[in-house]
Amino acid sequence: MCSSDLEFMTRVGKEPCLCNKDVPGFIGNRLQHALWREAISIVENGIADAETVDIAIKNSFGLRLPQLSALENADMVGLDLTLNIHNYLLPYIEDSHHPSPLLEKLNAEEKIGFKTNQGFYKWTDEEKKKKTEDLNTYLIKMLYKK
Repeated sequence: MCSSDLEFMTRVGKEPCLCNKDVPGFIGNRLQHALWREAISIVENGIADAETVDIAIKNSFGLRLPQLSALENADMVGLDLTLNIHNYLLPYIEDSHHPSPLLEKLNAEEKIGFKTNQGFYKWTDEEKKKKTEDLNTYLIKMLYKK
């Protein structure tokens, strides 16, 4: 992406992100899937069920992410505390370089989410429609202040 692309995206109301290296997944997908890997691992290891994991994300750190992202938060609490937490916690966080066996099992059973009405959750057509509508409403509100 060149500077004219960044300028164009800014002019049309977007917030472009410049990735300094061409890597698989770029920035957003890498961060998203790191979170997903840990969330799936928590369910797979019986630490919590899918609904509890999602509630924890939505009602704890997820609330502040639009205002205070990960690295801003680390600076705010102090990199010394962040380092101490990492020294303690990172050995317990999922670091597999392969897909979760639970994810592979669900796929093998054709429990692939909205497409089959079952994944980590069971979905009715009405629930899928409502979830999609609620997401679209939320995103429009957040992006366009409407």
